[in-house]
Amino acid sequence: MQTYEQLRPNVEIQTVVTPKPLQHARSEQVAQFLESQCTHLYILDGECVPKDRTVQRLLDHDLPFVAAPHRANLNGRIVTMVMDRMIGQGNYRFHRPLTGLQGPDVLVGCAGMLIHRSVFEKVGPWFRCTYDERGMLIDTEDFDLCHRWHGVGGEVWVDCALVQKHVVERVI
Repeated sequence: MQTYEQLRPNVEIQTVVTPKPLQHARSEQVAQFLESQCTHLYILDGECVPKDRTVQRLLDHDLPFVAAPHRANLNGRIVTMVMDRMIGQGNYRFHRPLTGLQGPDVLVGCAGMLIHRSVFEKVGPWFRCTYDERGMLIDTEDFDLCHRWHGVGGEVWVDCALVQKHVVERVI
């Protein structure tokens, strides 16, 4: 974390630990962030290990919503969590190619997102899961945020050169 603070003088490290659901913890983190003077929030899950200079390289893209993807184990198959946005929530296909900067119409997991404060000022509530009429999960909190940012004309980008190591590499 000290490395990130040295890269940019205006970096604030916030650790959110709560027994509440993940979408609550992420929204709590955004609320703390918006009270600061920082321009960007970098969300990093504890089980992800970013490549060297990830934050700086994401900042260099000068985009309001850009991420470093991570891998996950999906039914015994290791996949990179970058999806193409399809019509309707909960309807995805894996994005290809997984090289360089990809977007603007992708969905990405929250484990390595760099988001400008203007995104949170335009889209709220920030993180929520969506469910169907039977109570079955349609979208996780990160994909829901991507959908709602797209819905107000925003673009989601992902730098596939910055794929993070995901220590767990499984979908829970």
